[in-house]
Amino acid sequence: MDTKNNLSDAAVANAAADDGDDIANRKYPAVPMYGPCNVRDLKPGTVKYWCACGLSRRQPWCDGSHKGTGIKPIRWVVPESQSLYQICNCKYTKNPPHCDATHVYLPTEVLHRKATCENKSSHVDTCKLCTQCGWVPDF
Repeated sequence: MDTKNNLSDAAVANAAADDGDDIANRKYPAVPMYGPCNVRDLKPGTVKYWCACGLSRRQPWCDGSHKGTGIKPIRWVVPESQSLYQICNCKYTKNPPHCDATHVYLPTEVLHRKATCENKSSHVDTCKLCTQCGWVPDF
């Protein structure tokens, strides 16, 4: 595993504490991929932070990119050992971090939300993430 770009648990927790509201307040994350991320070789008891904003370059795990979005990562302790975990990568699962196949019907909803966003005038390259619709520049 490449640890060069990984944040420590404390760094991610501190970055999360700096942000305001979390995803429970219905902020819309970006969708990095419409489908699960298949992850192998996780050790039971390991603490992971699942990216809930969709901006991380280390999907499906947090890299601190959420800072300033109001969306925090979700802390997850790896349960019993299994050979494969299907981790949500659309960020809309109702059972984070596990994929629940929400991604199957999500594209139409996301496109509609972006097209009708009331905050569309601020969709410029300097905008990191529009949490009203999930828009991200050049994503």
